Amino acid sequence: MKAQNNSFIVAATKYKQKHPLLVMTVLMFLIVPILSSLALGYEMKADVAVTIPTVVMDSDESSFSKSYIDYIDNSPYFNIVKYTDSYEEMKDMIYKGKAYVGVIIPENFYKDMQEGKSPKILTVYDGSTMAVIVSSKSSMMEILLTVKAGYMASVYEGKQSVVPTQVMNQVMPLDYTTRTLFNPTKSFRNFILPGLLAAIVQVAIAINGAERGWENQRRRLSFLEHLKATAEWSLIGSLSIFLTMSVQWFVFGMPYRGTVLGGILLTLLFSFSISLMGYIMGSFFDERTFCTQISSILVLPTAIFGGYTWPVLAMPTAMQYLAKAIPFTYYGEAIRSLCLKPMQLHHLLTAFIAISCFTFIELAVLYLIKHIKDKKLMKAGVMMA
Repeated sequence: MKAQNNSFIVAATKYKQKHPLLVMTVLMFLIVPILSSLALGYEMKADVAVTIPTVVMDSDESSFSKSYIDYIDNSPYFNIVKYTDSYEEMKDMIYKGKAYVGVIIPENFYKDMQEGKSPKILTVYDGSTMAVIVSSKSSMMEILLTVKAGYMASVYEGKQSVVPTQVMNQVMPLDYTTRTLFNPTKSFRNFILPGLLAAIVQVAIAINGAERGWENQRRRLSFLEHLKATAEWSLIGSLSIFLTMSVQWFVFGMPYRGTVLGGILLTLLFSFSISLMGYIMGSFFDERTFCTQISSILVLPTAIFGGYTWPVLAMPTAMQYLAKAIPFTYYGEAIRSLCLKPMQLHHLLTAFIAISCFTFIELAVLYLIKHIKDKKLMKAGVMMA
């Protein structure tokens, strides 16, 4: 068995040495993005954090407190892993990551509530896990409001001769309704993965563009031939984005509610813009490794600086201007909106205009670099002659 493994490794190494471009293309544009999509999709298949490890400290032990704990235990969002009598033990469990939520019901809670003293239930959250807080805090509040309404209804029914509908009007004199548009399930997966997967592929697009630019740096190609090379490889990058996203759409059921044509055109334009950026780096720098490193550095932080994980409107003014100078700012938000909103082609106009502006600037820079490089090559050829 070991001999077979060794022979496979030797054969794979020889094949890579013989076909390095093919191997790296398949690896960067096919294997890594699709495996990433499968892994992240499986990891986030619950959409939001569920069965959150919870520790409970019930110092009251009344029928009411036990009823409240039953609500928590029966909720899909919480999993009570321990009952404790010590706040220090609860804090230690949260500190060690054995629990993320703690519930403390004080002594004489039910008695104080009957006497109208308005006692408080303390809920402790692990603030280092924001995704857990977003899911658990709203769910815990819903449970508390449900239990509170039930208790108040029983009080009114016992003391006043009123029908149940009147009881609820007394218990909840002010009602309100909320509606969450486009992502009603509050799915973290649908919120974060569209742009995150595109950000993974854009690194491969930029690196590949730098490689092609470096390879063609000393070749006497016309400007149109350089553009053709960039366009061909950017098309492969676009296909990689489509395949990576298709895993989410067809395997994990992520929605896509927007215009298909708009999504295709915007992806093609974005891929061409990023490929051009890498091609410029490869055309400008003489050292192969350095130009690919610079290309990677330029695109790696864009998911953060581009406002995908933290909204641009919440950034300082200087950072907002920086975000507007990043192509991913427009593509990342657009691809997420296309998945979650019924977007039409005209809704993408801002993204199209912005990425087109970046592309035209890149074309002008590439033309200038090639013009200078060609003059140097011609001068070197004359001197050699």
